Amino acid sequence: MKKNKKKKLAAATGLALVAFLAGTFAWINSQDQKINRVDAAAIKDDSVTVEENWKPKDIIPGTEATKEVAIKNTGNVPVFVRVSYEEVLKHLAEKGAVTNRDTGWKASATPKPLEDDIPVEYDGDKYVKQANDYTDVTSKVKDAGGAAIPEGVKVYAKGSVTTNPVTNADVTTFTYSAFYEYAPGKYQAMETNVSVAGGNTAGTSVENWDFALSKAKYSVYSGGYKYAVSNWAASTLDGASTEATAAKAALLGSAGKKYDVDYDYTVATLGLTAIPPVSVATAADQVPVADSEKKGVQTDKAALNVSGINIEYGTDMATIADLKNDKWAYNKEDGYFYFTSPVNSGATTPHLLKKLVFTNSIGKEFTNATYDLIIKMEAIQATKEALVDSTGWNLNGADGSETKKITTYLDGQAVS
Repeated sequence: MKKNKKKKLAAATGLALVAFLAGTFAWINSQDQKINRVDAAAIKDDSVTVEENWKPKDIIPGTEATKEVAIKNTGNVPVFVRVSYEEVLKHLAEKGAVTNRDTGWKASATPKPLEDDIPVEYDGDKYVKQANDYTDVTSKVKDAGGAAIPEGVKVYAKGSVTTNPVTNADVTTFTYSAFYEYAPGKYQAMETNVSVAGGNTAGTSVENWDFALSKAKYSVYSGGYKYAVSNWAASTLDGASTEATAAKAALLGSAGKKYDVDYDYTVATLGLTAIPPVSVATAADQVPVADSEKKGVQTDKAALNVSGINIEYGTDMATIADLKNDKWAYNKEDGYFYFTSPVNSGATTPHLLKKLVFTNSIGKEFTNATYDLIIKMEAIQATKEALVDSTGWNLNGADGSETKKITTYLDGQAVS
């Protein structure tokens, strides 16, 4: 009789797969992920989904980006839901340190992002497009030997010559900007020394002066990029690839497109031999215990030794030690945020996340960085058996454990 009840319940929903084989039951499971990328997902079904308001911004110290996350049940039966994270941080191998080369940067015919130098970008457009009062004097600049400067190097200058009324001597004022155009409209920063070599007499214009270039170094970030990844919690359902499934991840170890965000988290792209094992966050500076707290993520601290990216949590938070209905509570034993009440058909949970906050601790280590926060959600029927069954969430914690406490609390609200 119990099996017939389960089978009928399964047929009334579209959450996932129900299987009856050799007398076993696979609980209705649903999962969804969204990738939130700041630069500077998505196994979507028709039932339980990640609802979010995401307004991405560049990673700038002291700023924040709206990142509101809730879970909506559009299925026909109540569900329990839990949420966790996967992270991918792409950062410079030398953490923002600049190296100077003797020649300008050129793209490799066989690019190796994890090895190749990366040009230090320069805003040459504000000079080339004449959005200021600097003048192109490139043709008037010679090297120390009197020869033309290297092709692609551009020099813009402004200056004037005035006469000192006391000494009657000419006084030259001069500033310049020099950079290298390594591709059409793409400019590399340089370390240079340009001086006035002649022609700077009273009444003359800077474009008629002569200049000497005595130093020309081309700035790069050596060694390319590195990736840091973190999986806060073991996924109970299959991931987006066999590699992801083996790592107990949702998206780490796979490549594809989720909610219009292209991603590639394969080990080859990440430069890893394997996706690291699950790393449950337990540090006090990463675990929220009160409403609206700002807490850190894992990858920036691990890779850059800086807690520069924080999550601002919502106003409906609880702790395992003080559970209340309709709240989010983090389990330090498995890395999941559990919603403490069943989510009924048509209902939406309160926000778990509110914002990503970029702290003032962010420095040059975050130069060219890209950070992906993957919100992964799992939902299951709001039944007692689904909580502890091996084909459900398998929450069989020891007496007194956080897992046991959250299981007991949810069990008391189960619909059957």
